[in-house]
Amino acid sequence: MELLADTIFTNGNVITMDEHMKRASAIVIQQDRIIYVGDKETALSFRGSKTEVIDLQQKTVLPGFIESHIHPVSYALNLLEVDCRPTNAPSIDRILELIKEAADKTPKGEWIRGFGWDDSRLKERLIPTRWDLDKVAPDHPVALLRTCNHMSVLNSKALEMSGITNETKDPQGGHLERDEDGVLTGLVQERALELIGAPDYGIEDIYKGMKFAQKDFAKWGVTTVHDMSMQDTHLQVYQQLLHNDDLTVRIRPWIWAIDGNGWDGRLDETIALGIKSGFGNDMIKLQGMKFMLDGSIGGRTAALAEPYENDTNRGILYNDVDEVSPYMTKALQAGLRVAIHGIGERAIEVAIQAFERSQEVMDITEMRNRIEHCALPTDDHLERIKKLNLIAASSIGFLYDIGDSYLTNLGKERMKCVYPHQSFKEYGIVAPGNSDLPVTDGNPWTGIYSAVTRKTISGQTLDETQNISVYDALKAYTVDAAYSSCEEEMIGVIKPSAKADIIVLSENPLEMDHEGLKDIEIEETYIDGKLVYKK
Repeated sequence: MELLADTIFTNGNVITMDEHMKRASAIVIQQDRIIYVGDKETALSFRGSKTEVIDLQQKTVLPGFIESHIHPVSYALNLLEVDCRPTNAPSIDRILELIKEAADKTPKGEWIRGFGWDDSRLKERLIPTRWDLDKVAPDHPVALLRTCNHMSVLNSKALEMSGITNETKDPQGGHLERDEDGVLTGLVQERALELIGAPDYGIEDIYKGMKFAQKDFAKWGVTTVHDMSMQDTHLQVYQQLLHNDDLTVRIRPWIWAIDGNGWDGRLDETIALGIKSGFGNDMIKLQGMKFMLDGSIGGRTAALAEPYENDTNRGILYNDVDEVSPYMTKALQAGLRVAIHGIGERAIEVAIQAFERSQEVMDITEMRNRIEHCALPTDDHLERIKKLNLIAASSIGFLYDIGDSYLTNLGKERMKCVYPHQSFKEYGIVAPGNSDLPVTDGNPWTGIYSAVTRKTISGQTLDETQNISVYDALKAYTVDAAYSSCEEEMIGVIKPSAKADIIVLSENPLEMDHEGLKDIEIEETYIDGKLVYKK
């Protein structure tokens, strides 16, 4: 049977991310797969009467980006809420204007939710308070989630409707901020978020938001996303989108393991069903279980070894190794890979110790388990991570959007150890990049830019120690990210038999000034050989 193409791309600068053939000028696609990568003349030999031939006119092509750690549904629902991100609300005054606008068109007593504020980038450099919000929405419960997703500000009505009073005690792993008189300020941190009484969003809300979110993924050239906190409703919506032919991004879900942070744990239920990592299809494929150990550096809740700058606080550690290790081992023994959130040194230490205890029971070195974020590993940590063949799912995208707050909270010296991609490379640790969307912007180019330059959105250089090359930064969002889901032969690479997930760029990232990396635009995005975005 003659092998004919559905689509042939010619005259391109194809950066394949395949070590066996790094560059090519043509790609041949049949149905959803790549069947040839190489030169134009050979590619055209696959042409049939119905083949579409696309002249790339020397534009650069990459495999579709893989976002190895985001929260798609959180972002989708954020798009239905008040946008308090610094780009839209650069000051507390502007936030209050937006909340008043929402209050004016929302029936009294109904919740108003917002997302994305960042005190380190607000004009006032302050955190909004309950009293600020009371001025503009006294009759509505208001909850505004910080960009880190680890804290929220509530107004008085929201505190009242959540049953949170001055007498409410801090839950384990959480904190309710009070002023010098012991009065709640409205700031709710970490596991105290579980106390907030806002109603859950429904399936229809999630579906609507996901259709918006997928448009952004395609615009950013993101063709695969890892959902790092999957809930029952998320999976229902993903399946509905797939059934209705509305799913335009590959989903790689990590099921939330233990109740906490406002999410329901499903470890026992998943094990009881007999589901293992890899269950699913090319569009939705289960990855494993997600655990959580600490907070965020921007919010000063990550569990550090030494206090934050100008502070005695070392952050919040949710669990010790005796508490979390049995759950992790239980998951691993059931054939479910483990991803565990660890940002500060103390959290990373607990994560590694827990994996080491699992290793005493069974060999986990070939499972590709992960430490999420892995912001401040020590040299000892790096050696042990490599020994266990753990993946450092690095939130390198943080350095651009919220790196200024990292510098303020950690100081200059510690920045040499933050998201240490050069050290990861030296130790041979696979470190896919991510944005943790909606914590920071989901456009991979800002993560690639910060990995290469170590610069923030304000132009500050955080360090000159952990910079990596542009090619290595591209790997973090393609082949390395594919490796983290055991799919390096299928996605994140342009080669025969791989999926036809392809993006066309406005410029060549390997042949331009590094300052321009963050401004590269995606001109076209293809998934399974089908065009899902065109600029």
